[in-house]
Amino acid sequence: MSRSDTISIFAEFGKKIQGCMDDGSLDSVIDTATHHNPWHTRDNILFALSRAVHHLEEPHLEQWLAPYPALDGLSKPKTIAVIMNGDVPMAGWSDFLSVLASGNRVLIKLSDGDDVLIPHLAKMLVRVAPEFEDYVAFAENRMHDFDAIIATSEGSANRYYERYFAKFPHVIRNPRYSVAVLDGNESQRQLEGLADDIFTYMGLGSRSVAKILVPKDYDFADLIKAAKKYRHLMDNNHYKSNLDYHKALLMLNAVPFVDGDFWVLKNDEPIPSPVSVTNYGIYNDLAEVDDFLAKNADSLDSVISGIESLPKAVPFGKANKTELWDYPQGIDTMEFLINLKSVQ
Repeated sequence: MSRSDTISIFAEFGKKIQGCMDDGSLDSVIDTATHHNPWHTRDNILFALSRAVHHLEEPHLEQWLAPYPALDGLSKPKTIAVIMNGDVPMAGWSDFLSVLASGNRVLIKLSDGDDVLIPHLAKMLVRVAPEFEDYVAFAENRMHDFDAIIATSEGSANRYYERYFAKFPHVIRNPRYSVAVLDGNESQRQLEGLADDIFTYMGLGSRSVAKILVPKDYDFADLIKAAKKYRHLMDNNHYKSNLDYHKALLMLNAVPFVDGDFWVLKNDEPIPSPVSVTNYGIYNDLAEVDDFLAKNADSLDSVISGIESLPKAVPFGKANKTELWDYPQGIDTMEFLINLKSVQ
């Protein structure tokens, strides 16, 4: 299939998804997905679906695939196993599209926590383009008969993946986290964007901000005010239970924290923090920030900031609004797939 054919089909696919969102025909699927995983709330799923529709708009597809002229000359599809994690809804979406856009077959191993949306969307794609019917399959148990693998690991699973799949061409992504760096001069609009970066998906996922670096004597009042639009997270029992537990633990151990009403901020070293808790660190100058980022480079997904001197900083509010060419951990998935196919 040519690059132009792929763009045409995917663009029609995106319109189909949007139409189903508009007419409510996805509501039962969303309800089922939420029932399977209470962390995947309706708001979170609708956000993920809206990003999927954005990705499938023709200009974005053209920009994504333009750097890969080799796509028009490849043949003999290979089967690519994709192990998806379930930290956020549709976490393996970009891998799903990348494998199909490269002309390969995809064999998907779903996470137990996210096993509803991708299969439903795959059926929708086949209805739009029946030629994809033999290009999408799901592994119920152990995967077999594949040529390469893409896996996004959780916790220590990457060591198992590295060992178990060593003989296959592979892309195995380790767990990573995102941090934000503030200088105290952020506008209210920027802070509201940071609130989106922290609380989209309830803070789950590698793109969401898991730690904040702030200057000495930073006042959190404006950030707490900007974050109040997410107070509805308290309506989720799982989120509220996490908050109650961690706040009680901090109080019991006399650990100082900043009370944000529906979340807490704690001066602590680790980058990842529990749901409802945001760790923060204090710096005296940007040299300390540079040192922190350098030391933790292998653990960082994105750095969110408005400080111009920080290279490749993501603007506030954009942490979870990635494009298809914003490959996870900077590994060019499409290039990997193209190089794989060039070896016949």
